[in-house]
Amino acid sequence: MLEEFKKQYIEKCIHGDGFDNELNSLFEQVLIEVFKDDSEKMSAFIQSINDEILPEELSEVELLKQENTKLQAAIKSMQDESEMVQNAFMEISDYVFSK
Repeated sequence: MLEEFKKQYIEKCIHGDGFDNELNSLFEQVLIEVFKDDSEKMSAFIQSINDEILPEELSEVELLKQENTKLQAAIKSMQDESEMVQNAFMEISDYVFSK
């Protein structure tokens, strides 16, 4: 029963639109039958699910941040190279037209 609740909770609450009738019913069953109507234990169980799943998503965010930083560095490098090419072109143009 706990595994089924965990599966549905991840699917519907973390990755979906939230509780539906089926998950509400399962929630009540787990709360009463497994945790003997102890809402603190139920809350701790749900928190453990969140703790298990959410760090994976945060690592995706961190990967995206790292990729963004790399892309920004690449853009800066390309801008610097473009500026060097423009300066070289201007120097060559000045040299050619000065003769």
